[in-house]
Amino acid sequence: MMNMRYFQNILSLSHVLREGNGVGAVLARGASASFTMSVVGIGMAFSLNVLLARAMGVTQYGLYIYSLTWINVLALLCKFGTGSSLIRYIAAYHATGNWSLLRGVLQQSIFFVFSLSLIIGTVAVAGISLLPDRISSDQTYVAYVALCLLPVLALSGNVEASLRGLRRILQSGIPDSFIRPFAIFLLAGSFYLITEQQLTASTVMTFNVLGALFAIFFGGRWLLKSLPNQVLSAKSDFNTQEWIKVTFPLFVMSVLNLLLSQTDLLMIGVFLDHDSAGIYAVVSRISGLTTLGLTAANSIVAPLISELYNTRNIPLLQRMVAISARGIFAYTIVSVLGLVFFGKFLLGIFGEKFTAGYTPLLLLLAGQVVNALTGSVGFLMTMTGHQNKAAQILAFCAVLNIVLNASLIPAYGLVGAAMATAISTASWNLLMLKYVWQNLKINPTITSKL
Repeated sequence: MMNMRYFQNILSLSHVLREGNGVGAVLARGASASFTMSVVGIGMAFSLNVLLARAMGVTQYGLYIYSLTWINVLALLCKFGTGSSLIRYIAAYHATGNWSLLRGVLQQSIFFVFSLSLIIGTVAVAGISLLPDRISSDQTYVAYVALCLLPVLALSGNVEASLRGLRRILQSGIPDSFIRPFAIFLLAGSFYLITEQQLTASTVMTFNVLGALFAIFFGGRWLLKSLPNQVLSAKSDFNTQEWIKVTFPLFVMSVLNLLLSQTDLLMIGVFLDHDSAGIYAVVSRISGLTTLGLTAANSIVAPLISELYNTRNIPLLQRMVAISARGIFAYTIVSVLGLVFFGKFLLGIFGEKFTAGYTPLLLLLAGQVVNALTGSVGFLMTMTGHQNKAAQILAFCAVLNIVLNASLIPAYGLVGAAMATAISTASWNLLMLKYVWQNLKINPTITSKL
């Protein structure tokens, strides 16, 4: 009898999660869709990077990753913080039925990002041409090919953010997490098998450009199909002053976030060599497996924070972040323990030299535990109008990160880079947690009450 009742309760809970409209059900559906897509994407990215590391060798792989890191930095500048502002405004305008402003913010962001990417790309080309003695011809060619990615990556970021704002969580992740790496995998794998030659950084970067074009084509089509008919027929309305006022601090935050996540790799390239950069890039990607739970939860939490805050439903907002915190923490602890025991094995798949990154991996995992414990503090600040304070916190920690990396990398190598990143990650999360607790009166940790 007890077993039958237990089974009925499980079926009832499963039905609620699939069909219910409560915050737990919405979170479960959105987060599970994002998590599923993230797992598929991670599997694709892992397989792709194993292929590239083995087919390119440590040096060419390091050059490719180092060049791609710089392009990601420039692409972030091109986006100018429009990703977070799109999620915030599209969710709010959709909740209130303000179709004209929704159409306007979409058009304005696309035009702004594309124009900025052309300007930054032109400046980058001019800058590279002025440094012929400092970088090799091979590095120069890879950089020129990589710059073709700029407008595509910038616009695809807008497409992803727009789909997330519309709660199209699964569709938002497919282009960049699955289509792009899958295209690169097919192109690089086919080239390697047919020619039986070592892949070069410039060749793989070309495949990356083609993969990004495939991804944005499908993402753009899904966005058009996801927009309500009222948006397609509405006349565009632009609230430019408010949009820029909010977007600029979000842009500053995006730059600072990138500095916090990429300073270690960029400074390894400066102080050490491309081999070390390649090893550390793999370490960083593997440690990123522990953030899947946080990423999945935030994909649906971010627009919900905007909706609930704008409709002044603070009790439901607290309940939502409490549920989210428990799921994030549970996943993170399990994944961290898994990497502690099997991290060296995973690194060895990339090649024997990559096992040197095991100790740095452990240090990065410590920082990710703190990241999970604090919950969705970043989005709680940016989606509720506290983006300026969030930018100040990140600015302090970004400077701290640069100082620590500059001090520790020359002395301790990859271990020093991991120490700097772990300390910086823990610092900004704890500072934001303190601010959210004191000013929003919301507890986003696992200690909060449902």
